[in-house]
Amino acid sequence: MILRKMKVKNFRLLKDFELEFKDELSLVIGKNNCGKTSALIILDKMLNSSKVMWEDINLECQKELYEKIIAFDISEQEKVTSLETVNLQLFIEYDENDSYANIQKFMMDLNPENNIIVLEFISLIAAKKIIELNNIISEKNIKDLKSFSKFMSKNFANFFETKKYSRGFDVEANKITQDRSEEIDNKDIQKVIKVVGIRADRAVSNDDRNHVLSGLTGKYFSSYKAAKDESESVFTRLEEKLEEADKELYKIYNGEKSEGEEPIDGIFSDVIDVIKTYGGAENGIDIAIESSISEKNLLSDNTNLSYRQGVDCSLPETYNGLGYLNLIGILFEIETKIQELFEQPADINLLYIEEPEAHTHPQLQYIFIRNIKSHIKAHRNKLLKEKNKQLQILITSHSSHIVSECNFDDIIYLKKNGNTVIAKSFNSLKEEYGGDEQKGFKFVKQYLTINRSELFFADKAICIEGDTERILMPMMMHKIDSKEKPKADLIPLLSQNISIIEVGAHSHIFMPLFSFLGTKVLFITDIDSVKAEKKIDKNGKERTVYTSCHPDEGTHTSNASIKEFFKDTGIDILNNQFKELVGKNAEDKIKDNMRIAYQIPESDGEYQASSFEDAFIALNKDFILKNKEGLCEYGALKDFSNDEIENGDYYNFALNNVKKKSGFASSLLYFDDENGEEDEKWTVPHYIEEGLLWIR
Repeated sequence: MILRKMKVKNFRLLKDFELEFKDELSLVIGKNNCGKTSALIILDKMLNSSKVMWEDINLECQKELYEKIIAFDISEQEKVTSLETVNLQLFIEYDENDSYANIQKFMMDLNPENNIIVLEFISLIAAKKIIELNNIISEKNIKDLKSFSKFMSKNFANFFETKKYSRGFDVEANKITQDRSEEIDNKDIQKVIKVVGIRADRAVSNDDRNHVLSGLTGKYFSSYKAAKDESESVFTRLEEKLEEADKELYKIYNGEKSEGEEPIDGIFSDVIDVIKTYGGAENGIDIAIESSISEKNLLSDNTNLSYRQGVDCSLPETYNGLGYLNLIGILFEIETKIQELFEQPADINLLYIEEPEAHTHPQLQYIFIRNIKSHIKAHRNKLLKEKNKQLQILITSHSSHIVSECNFDDIIYLKKNGNTVIAKSFNSLKEEYGGDEQKGFKFVKQYLTINRSELFFADKAICIEGDTERILMPMMMHKIDSKEKPKADLIPLLSQNISIIEVGAHSHIFMPLFSFLGTKVLFITDIDSVKAEKKIDKNGKERTVYTSCHPDEGTHTSNASIKEFFKDTGIDILNNQFKELVGKNAEDKIKDNMRIAYQIPESDGEYQASSFEDAFIALNKDFILKNKEGLCEYGALKDFSNDEIENGDYYNFALNNVKKKSGFASSLLYFDDENGEEDEKWTVPHYIEEGLLWIR
């Protein structure tokens, strides 16, 4: 039995939300404030009887609800019995190997092909309560949504309630029917599905006064004992030791009297003797202070977690970093929660862990996700074998390190779409690549795993070709911000969450990925001029070949990314493709959330470049001449005569004189004087400037 899907309406950001669960591990990722926590909270609230609050209702729904309430007519209560707000639907899938004992109450038809039950949780206000609320609105002179929200924030529970139902499901149409059961009891639901979890706001601290981890040992012991046979030797030994301790403490408290020996006073002997003088002994009443050490109190109040240092030394828990404290806390909580589930499991047991990466360095994050999968798998197999019950895991994260260690089939990507949130299975990205695993999809999976899982969490991305742009991009972004200050509502480029990725000549392979993610992306690439020539091959047939050439002679581009970007315009079949590309305006280079930037005329529109180097040199000739000696000494450029650059043939100058592209780029950083004269600082090529202004 598996929790297959959840649908949510009107809960916080989740206006109309759907999430499909994986059989074992679902890794839910996304940027901050994209609804990851909301998805966990609504499960917790609806299944564990936590109260829905007014603030939980989606803002649009709040407005609609207010308008419906103030417009409600008493005569309508026969037609409109209630108004709904938050709605959660859980789709549970079963097969012939599962027990029907707990789910039979929720089966809405006898169709043998239907293996889906749907549980529905609704927060609503009944018609009579609407009328009552309407009257209060009039009495209190509530005139707007703001005042209404303030009132509802304090009084929501007086008017709204949560109802739970089973819904009919049409397996052929794959949708819910209008059939709805009588209200169902939460105890019956808990037999079918339980949700337990570890929230991100875990109270780990390295404050000397805080001993959270030590306190967790008591919780773990309680759950461990409940799940085990109390006759086991470990519990027998514990009881024996506690009894021995009680006897020794009795002597220490009350004193010890042995035949033939002087009595030994105890801690409380004096006060007991005083009490006896008040007549207690004459009446045959004697008192004593007895020790009663309970297992629970022993562990919760008198047990400390410590870190061993060598053989003889140990340090308290607070003397370690928050990363390890967090990790140990998670592991203790996982074990405790799973032991509790083992004690009385439901058919489906969902354990969620929210943001396990808190306070931990990247390597520890790798270790955690790598080990936790096998760790929980062992528990899952045990629960299935011994109890025939399912354990599903839901982890939310915004750690690229955790993502890179996970199977991409487990990933569910959450992103904002207007005023709501959508969930996408990463495996569905394959469809963006035409369903062909062996083409771009496989390459992108490997690339993201090894290099750039951070793309999942970036607000924007800049794809560049190689070392030159990678080295210079931060400085170019800085120059753009300095040259043209952003408007009040814009954030400087260097302060934005922009991921810069080096993709070589493979930008086009990433286009379906960015379409899938919805991330705003700028592709910076070279126009790479080539000319078409007719040649006779070895078989005597005339063929068209394309060879690199000066941009003045260019008829086409060899850049696959440019051709892919403009493929819908038929540009690839044009006789003078190069001229067409050069003539495109800024708007032509934008497609949905993507923009491409390649060389455009530099030096006041006189020179059309083919690569970054000749575009840069054309625009910054004076800077090159000013720093000639240093650039040559640095090894960025070969020794050259001024005429070579003065004649305006920047393509051949770059081709013949740039020694190494990465060395050329780093030298530009070294010799740039931001506060110097015009010829002591360089300018960003126009095509890159246009692109950076767009993405800003």
